[in-house]
Amino acid sequence: MSASALGSAWREVRIVPKDDRILGNLGGFRTNMERHGVAFTLTYLTETLGDVAGGRKQGVTYTHQIVMGTDLDFEKMLGWKGTSFHMLGIQRAGRNVATDYMGVTPLTQPQEDYGAGGNVLYKLVYMYMEQSLFNKKLIVDFGRMPANMKFGTSYLGCYALNMITCAHPSGLSNVTKWRSWPFSQWGIMARVNPGDHLYAQAGLYEVSPTEGGRAGFNFSFAQQGFVVPVELGWEPTLGRNKLNGHYKLGGYIDTSDHPDPFTSVDGRPKLVSHLPGKTERQRGAWYVGADQMVYRYGPAANQGIILYGLAGWNMGASLPNQSQYTLGIISQGMFPSRITDAISFFWTRQTVNRKITRQQEMQADMGLPLLNGVAAPQSSFQVLELTYTAFIARGMKLLPDLQYIINPDANKVYPNALLAGFRFVAQF
Repeated sequence: MSASALGSAWREVRIVPKDDRILGNLGGFRTNMERHGVAFTLTYLTETLGDVAGGRKQGVTYTHQIVMGTDLDFEKMLGWKGTSFHMLGIQRAGRNVATDYMGVTPLTQPQEDYGAGGNVLYKLVYMYMEQSLFNKKLIVDFGRMPANMKFGTSYLGCYALNMITCAHPSGLSNVTKWRSWPFSQWGIMARVNPGDHLYAQAGLYEVSPTEGGRAGFNFSFAQQGFVVPVELGWEPTLGRNKLNGHYKLGGYIDTSDHPDPFTSVDGRPKLVSHLPGKTERQRGAWYVGADQMVYRYGPAANQGIILYGLAGWNMGASLPNQSQYTLGIISQGMFPSRITDAISFFWTRQTVNRKITRQQEMQADMGLPLLNGVAAPQSSFQVLELTYTAFIARGMKLLPDLQYIINPDANKVYPNALLAGFRFVAQF
């Protein structure tokens, strides 16, 4: 599990050794290829979860994700200093425990690997060029890539299975054009690293009606606006025990047009005027996040207790969520003989856009079907997740998982749901 592409100039944080693969070094073939500037990855991941209590009904679902990617270092291949190319795609399949058993809406997605990317052999996630300059003080990316791939993300979030935590604030990105895996957009971004553990980064991405199409290879440029993310960060190492931390403040603006879910073009409620929704010409969100190791068990990376927190707020009438608050604690390497194992606990609360709630309340009063197909107005929901990360053999990782979902449809129609299952990862 890594925070960035294998050959990228962006700082990479690993919780397993680089050569931790089932097939190992392939008799030196992998090392020889990387020495000539070619790296590749092949990973199989499954997240099998069951609703064992509460929710709409009980049952088990299976999903999987196969990741296939390559990185080309043109400095090694052609002598182009600081230039590289990164391409990655996925294949997905399976069923959604959220809508199959928990409730009727996918407000929270307990299986992070479920979603777009199914029914095709290879769905392109990103394909971009990267140029690092001034001894990596400036890094520029250009090509096809999700807008929030390097904004508002944290690799620590993926100690959990639920998409609400792994690996970005989903309450700020769901049904937005601030896209994440596995969607791709034309975009350009730059990051400045001035020193003192500080960085600043910004980007410009198209709002596309196609979003790459089903397989991600529709490269047409028919933008309907732009997404402009920004982020400032501080990544210190504190004290003699080298306690790592990451602190960030950021947000994005989406300049595309979207209809208001409650207010019509004449300012009255849509259910009263029977007119189309008022057009919102700009929307966005902002967030603040941090993680900090507070106690170190030993010298290995992440071998200690890490506190994690994130808060985000949407700014726009047409976004489905209003806010997200996440807290977590990770303890990795507490057992001397198992320094890569970890136990983690996360809590998240998301609130639904108040305008959606008002629309649903009015629909209920008028005896009409409710927006989103729910049986009662939506307000908020919570997710509590407990996960153990175990490295069971070379290249293989197993994460037993428990999730407790409070108000599965952001209302009290269905009982709180208890989910149990696991993630299994095999890296070849």
